[in-house]
Amino acid sequence: MTTDARKLFHYTRNYIPIFMGAFLLMAGVGLFEALMPLSLKIVFDKILTPVPHASLLPIPGVHKNIDLVRLIPFAGESLWFAICLFLVIITLGKGVCDYFGNYLISLMGQSVVMNLRNDLYRKILNQPTAFFHQNPTGRLISRVTNDIEKIQFASSTILSDALRQFFTLLAMVAVLLLMNWRMALAAVVLAPLVALPSVKFGRKIRRTTRSSQDNLADISNILHETITGHRIVKAFGMERFEISKFKEASRRLLHLNLKWVRVQSLSSPLMEVLGALAVGGLLYYAHNQITSNQNTAGDFVAFIAALFKMYDPVRRISGINNTFQQAMGSTTRVFEFLALPEEMVDQENARPFGEFREDIVFDKVNFNYDHEGPILKDVSLKVVKGEVIAIVGSSGAGKTTLLNLIPRFFDATGGRILIDGTDIREFTLRSLRANIGIVTQETILFNDTVRNNIAYGRPDTSQKDVEMAAHTALAHDFILQMPKGYDTSIGERGQRLSGGERQRIAIARAILKNPPIMILDEATSALDSESELYVQRALANLMKGRTVFVIAHRLSTIRSADRIVVLHEGRIEEVGTHQDLLERRGIYQRLHDLQFADMDAPWVGAS
Repeated sequence: MTTDARKLFHYTRNYIPIFMGAFLLMAGVGLFEALMPLSLKIVFDKILTPVPHASLLPIPGVHKNIDLVRLIPFAGESLWFAICLFLVIITLGKGVCDYFGNYLISLMGQSVVMNLRNDLYRKILNQPTAFFHQNPTGRLISRVTNDIEKIQFASSTILSDALRQFFTLLAMVAVLLLMNWRMALAAVVLAPLVALPSVKFGRKIRRTTRSSQDNLADISNILHETITGHRIVKAFGMERFEISKFKEASRRLLHLNLKWVRVQSLSSPLMEVLGALAVGGLLYYAHNQITSNQNTAGDFVAFIAALFKMYDPVRRISGINNTFQQAMGSTTRVFEFLALPEEMVDQENARPFGEFREDIVFDKVNFNYDHEGPILKDVSLKVVKGEVIAIVGSSGAGKTTLLNLIPRFFDATGGRILIDGTDIREFTLRSLRANIGIVTQETILFNDTVRNNIAYGRPDTSQKDVEMAAHTALAHDFILQMPKGYDTSIGERGQRLSGGERQRIAIARAILKNPPIMILDEATSALDSESELYVQRALANLMKGRTVFVIAHRLSTIRSADRIVVLHEGRIEEVGTHQDLLERRGIYQRLHDLQFADMDAPWVGAS
């Protein structure tokens, strides 16, 4: 058993009783299968009797009294009825065992896969922010859907068939041993030789499955990007390009799938040919045994029926193994994700974040992403409770990265951040983030009602509190104008709302959370003037009585900040009020002049 198979088996621990029930039921299927060839022996030996004398189609070597063409009934009605009833009972018993066994296997398989899918989703959601930068959305969706689907099929439908075929094989071997143990031993020896090629085919299919799933993830990613970005695709007239890219990815997937089909299609006929050769050789070897006067017609028919019935599971092993190998290819990919370390875990003695009382201190903070140069260099800054701090600088200066360190989306690679004199890594992650609110330029809303989006994180809050937060965010009036008011669904990512409306819903969400520390990252940069006015007023309400960090490209929006921090190439170059920094005639004054020079410049198309 491979490592991945052992990990998957680990998920079945809580379902051992269910599996044992299915195991016994499938054993019952095998038992009833064994009774079928034995019933044929009774029919031929007890119900049908040969007409002696000349045979129309004599079979060389068969007992001289046997004529398979001119068999006629001789038994009475009671014996006929008993045999017919016996056959019905066999078929009914097999059907009942098969139904309930298949159900229990499916129950176990579906439950195991449900737990695996839930663990995978939890693992993905608990990954650090950098993980989502490195893995496209389509790839993650493919893991949770396509890969898990293959595992689900193998662990329910195919596992059920595997048990059924296994017990059928055992039952037929038992019948053959009962009929003729020498022939049975020969059959058992030949069976592995027939199944041997499936092992080699299975390895190829497993490798092909991994490549196929990678390409399927690429298709999922293209699909996700083009659907979510459909307006950009249409605006730039890139429909043909995106269609061509999708076709190319589909073509690669087609070639890989055809490679799998070639292996799969070859394995089944090859197994049948090998099985036919084995059965033919076995019959030839046992010619004298079968045609000796010691065997009856019932013995002959029952043995041949059991022999062919035995090789049917052997032949089907190939297809079952191929499907399991596909599932193991997907299992490997899933467990690669499950083995990833999760987001920074709490320290051993981490304690809850208490009430924010005094200040936040950046003490010689450094940060760099993996395999990249430093983003922040020796950043030191003290922010007193209640201050509004604006962070400015050119693109790539490290503004967003600096503020992402406060809720520990990343951990500083050097130095430390203190809140009320305590390193934030000493607080539990959940309690730390519970005291921090974030409003970003890219407003994230969910395909749910207005109320549930505002109450996100606080589902048990009252309607009165939700409406109060909406009032404060200047969102209540436009919400009431919606078809169902607060119960109106706003669509995926809030697409049924305007940009300003989405932003005010996000501000209402932050107000309802009521955190003492707020981070505003470019919260108004993507809005028109009218929407920006409403959002600025809503933000002013949000900022009252809180310690606020503001990132804004529009310097006009941060003039009233208590202090403005100028970042340049990862370092703090200037700190002061708007007027102080203008008088210094440094980086801030240059940024100010450049921005307002652009605003005063005539439109390119003006005459």
